[in-house]
Amino acid sequence: MTVLRTHAPEFAEALGVTALLVLLAAIGSLLIGTLVAALQLSPVRPARLLAVAYTGVFRNIPLPMQMVLFVFGLPVLGISYSLFTSAVVVLVLYTSAFVAETLRAGINTVPRGEIEAARALGFGPVRVLAAVALPQAFATVVQPLGSVMITMLKNTSVAAIIGVAEFTFTANKVAVEEAETFTVFGGAVIAYVLLGVALGAGFTALERKVAFRR
Repeated sequence: MTVLRTHAPEFAEALGVTALLVLLAAIGSLLIGTLVAALQLSPVRPARLLAVAYTGVFRNIPLPMQMVLFVFGLPVLGISYSLFTSAVVVLVLYTSAFVAETLRAGINTVPRGEIEAARALGFGPVRVLAAVALPQAFATVVQPLGSVMITMLKNTSVAAIIGVAEFTFTANKVAVEEAETFTVFGGAVIAYVLLGVALGAGFTALERKVAFRR
């Protein structure tokens, strides 16, 4: 335990980096995922095909491979970002595909009659989606979205392979320096479990709040 106390400030800083990765990736993936879900239901065929291609590509390429390709592939084309920005962008692109699929499932639960009624009242496709379908879809898939976010929390550890000093990267560095692999990674595992449980509890509370309002 001494090694954990000695390096507590370093771990705290790394946890801050992980928390920032989670926050930015969550915001970005919710925005892009919602857009992709909307495109999947678009009456315009090219838009639907684009959305299907997006989810098909980003869901089926392993995240570590996407991370490496983004960081080492784009500079070949003359495009480069900081390692932290690269990690955020890749996490957003990857997680958005799962958010889109989750939301699409939620939209499919909206009664067809409500959508037809909105159209009969003169609502256009965008207004039907924004005012009728999406609010109900989000309320229906709070827990599945929570699972996607918890998975994304764990996926932040992939940023370690490109050198972002998040929690897993720091745990590995300290474990090597102190030759205390079991103690350091045991502490890291407990920290991830606590973060995941806290995130899950937050979504459970949100689901109860949404259910009460419904």
